[in-house]
Amino acid sequence: MALSRHPAPLVTATPLMRARSSAKPGSFEREIRNFVLGALLFLLFLTGLLLLAYRNLASFALEEGKERLKAQAVAVAARMSALPATFAFENPRVSALLRTARARQGALYSLEGKRISSASFLPDSDLSPERLTARERPGEGEVTGKATGTGGLEMYSVSVSFEKGTLLIVYDISTLERIETTERILMFVVPASALALVVLVIPFLRRLFQPIDALTATARGADRVLETNHGQRRDEAEGAIATFALTIEELKRRTEQLEELRRQAQERADALAVTAETLVRSHPGGLLVAGAAGQISEANASALSVLGLDRGVLGKDAQQVFEDVPVVARALASGAKGEATLASEFSLGDATLSRRLALTAVPVVDAGGRYLGTILFIEDRTVTRRLERELNLKRELASLGEMSAGIAHEFRNATATILGYARLATRAKDQESLSRHLAAIQREGEHIAKVTGDFLLFARPERMTISTVDLSDLILDVAGEEGVSLAPVETSLAKGPLLVKADSALLRQALVNLLRNAAQSAADGQREPSVQISAFRSDSSTFIAVEDSGAGIPEDVLPKLFLPFFSTKEGGTGLGLAIVAKIATLHGGTIRVEPPARLGGARFVLEIPNRPS
Repeated sequence: MALSRHPAPLVTATPLMRARSSAKPGSFEREIRNFVLGALLFLLFLTGLLLLAYRNLASFALEEGKERLKAQAVAVAARMSALPATFAFENPRVSALLRTARARQGALYSLEGKRISSASFLPDSDLSPERLTARERPGEGEVTGKATGTGGLEMYSVSVSFEKGTLLIVYDISTLERIETTERILMFVVPASALALVVLVIPFLRRLFQPIDALTATARGADRVLETNHGQRRDEAEGAIATFALTIEELKRRTEQLEELRRQAQERADALAVTAETLVRSHPGGLLVAGAAGQISEANASALSVLGLDRGVLGKDAQQVFEDVPVVARALASGAKGEATLASEFSLGDATLSRRLALTAVPVVDAGGRYLGTILFIEDRTVTRRLERELNLKRELASLGEMSAGIAHEFRNATATILGYARLATRAKDQESLSRHLAAIQREGEHIAKVTGDFLLFARPERMTISTVDLSDLILDVAGEEGVSLAPVETSLAKGPLLVKADSALLRQALVNLLRNAAQSAADGQREPSVQISAFRSDSSTFIAVEDSGAGIPEDVLPKLFLPFFSTKEGGTGLGLAIVAKIATLHGGTIRVEPPARLGGARFVLEIPNRPS
């Protein structure tokens, strides 16, 4: 609502208000100060009055307790007067009276002051004196009381004179003395506390009155509120109330306006949130959003899957979540600085099952340049890069095959020449020497012939003889062949025949190479040598896995593993795995390295399509 220039007063002037209108400025503050000081003085007065009453009550209770003990001692003496002096304390009534009153000693003395008998059942009976002096005995028919202290206890001795002599009873009055002790403590503590309260409150009165002074000054400055219908000034308190009443009304109006604006802004924000969430979920690639505070606010299923996360990471600190993925952590840090990261490729996972990902991080800022968060786009390029590698490998293999065919042909001619000379050399006269050298030439020639044969198998396009091959029979035949493996071979085959369309001779060559390679790795490892070969199939392919118990394959060796002439073994030709890769390619399949399943060494998986390409 709009305020008029001269609004009507909220309270109509009264005679009492007009009578107060002559009050000087600041009278309201003085009234409050006087009230507070008066209340403080009245509190001190009440405290002193209560202390005085407690002191009188404590004194009265102490004296009354002592008089009650004297009366009880007289009752005991009256009871004992009818009993034999020697056995007076053994009377049940007498002993009950003494125990009830918490007596510590009890003794009966003759008229001359000599102890006749004592209450042996009382705690301090052995402390009763043997005799009482004339000064210690009361006069005839008198009752005397005296406070004493024994063993840290407050005692009260009562002496009663009667016809049989003097009765001395010592009572424990520690309970009564505590009342007096409490009274002395309170008489010191309470005034000291009151004085400390005054000392602490007075310096802070100014701070206590500052809010009141500020409110009153504000009301005093609002002249248009303080004027009454008769043009007279109101009392300061009433003026302050009127001012704040109007202020509250204005605040209510402004609050309603702000609430309406907030509701409209919330509706727009909700619409934007729904739109953004729909975009995030429907994005075909991985999309992840980090807020301004660094927490993960949203992520679609693709991003969670490719990064190996679940929705439990939402709301967590992104730097902690990606502390093991430095590329993502750096991109988030750069985004917080307003720097974008474009198509940064990185690998995620171990060497055998790693994913190749491309990351683009874009910071988000509002119109004022305020940082709102970072959006991360994640593209899985694993398949693309694998296809590129396979394509490059095929191209390299074809190129190397064409080039190597001529080289192998020349090697074979050279080998024939060496063997020819070796046959002629055997006719020399120095038979022993010449035979030794010629035998070495012959061995070298045979080695070259073997290497050349392997190289030709790898490099020269083969004419494949496709037939139906039962892999189970082939695997059992190769595993049982003597000389193929130097380590024990364990087989694990799927039930039933594993039939594929393939070249039986080439598959045998591939299996022999894999088994020999696995046996050599197992023999060189730290574990007991062992080799396992298994076969299983899916709807599209049949798989042969060969695993050994060796030391495994170093990560830096994996990219070169299937290249020709690359070998990590001393004396190796580097053609064994290259030939396996060539045979797999000829069948339209693949050869790859996977994490070990059981033996802990290297695991090669040969995949052959069920339908030949």
